[in-house]
Amino acid sequence: MTRRLPRPRRPLSADAYIHHATRGLPRAERLDAAAELRAHLTERMQEHQAHGFSPEEAEYLAVRGMGDPQPVNRGLLGHAFTHRAGWLTLAALLVGGLGWTAYREWLPPREGAQFGPMNQRDINALFSDKDAPRGTYQGVTLTYPRGTKAVLYVTVSSTEDKYRPEQVSLFTKNLVEDEEQNFTGRIPGSYRYQERVLLSAWRMTCGGQERSGLYKTGYGLPSPFENSGMSGYSGPGGMIVGACANPSVRLHVVRDRLSTQPPTNVSRVVPPDGENGVMTAHRPLKLNEWSVLYRLRVDPERDSAWFGGTSTEPKGAQPRGMYVAVMPLDHVPNNADGYSWGGMSVGFKGEEPIPLPPLVTDQPGG
Repeated sequence: MTRRLPRPRRPLSADAYIHHATRGLPRAERLDAAAELRAHLTERMQEHQAHGFSPEEAEYLAVRGMGDPQPVNRGLLGHAFTHRAGWLTLAALLVGGLGWTAYREWLPPREGAQFGPMNQRDINALFSDKDAPRGTYQGVTLTYPRGTKAVLYVTVSSTEDKYRPEQVSLFTKNLVEDEEQNFTGRIPGSYRYQERVLLSAWRMTCGGQERSGLYKTGYGLPSPFENSGMSGYSGPGGMIVGACANPSVRLHVVRDRLSTQPPTNVSRVVPPDGENGVMTAHRPLKLNEWSVLYRLRVDPERDSAWFGGTSTEPKGAQPRGMYVAVMPLDHVPNNADGYSWGGMSVGFKGEEPIPLPPLVTDQPGG
């Protein structure tokens, strides 16, 4: 008996990817989201063609780099009825049985960090902020676990100071009042605290040095089932555009010798690994644990010598980088006197120091 092998899935075209990712949205929102996705895919295809790929190969690589369109579709729709479990839960409610348990466990938004490209609401928020840098943004919808009382947002970068090799900017947000506001009049079980964060790498010049920083902004999201007036915010804060006091990391400048007559030297800045990247994924958020949302590695060619790679560069100083991370807390920290930091940890008065994630890993997105 001959067993027929399943046919391989046909790669999605850019048009098919956009169709799957925006399916189910109202017409106006679908057109806005489709335009944003098409612009991003076109930019990616142009980059691949600039590296010598054919138009067909560039389209394939650009679509593959966006990942599965289904999580993007769920993120744009933003509620439980974008997957089978949501409809099964609704059926359980209608027929009775263990409806209350299913109601509490399935109707709330899925806890965790949903990564994806910007949507129309993000674009409106950015253009309403005249100080926001223009560029490619990583969008993240954060749905905090049940029991979250406060959130820590931290930006950490390498420095050239051997006595204090990291620079830290920490921002805290108390969620107790916001949760009470959103729980008022809500449908039981329908709410988890959510916010939208937008992250982008941006260049600056400080003291004649080329540096890279991470800009972050965002806004709060009301309950999708009971809009009780949750107000947006311009945060998670602590970022001042153009200010060299923000955490940033020095970029590596190299000089290329051109074979002209006579030979000339041209300087160029090596971009950090992770700049202008947009990923589509879902990651869990756990109470009292850090989750890195965006990471830059500086000069990864030289870093490979440090991590045991194949670089011909000799092993030198420890590799440099920076990141933005978030931690949901099961308590409100004692930050009346601010925070202290040093030795890759942060602390509040009367509490145990909280270790920070490493500045650089051998996985750029980790």
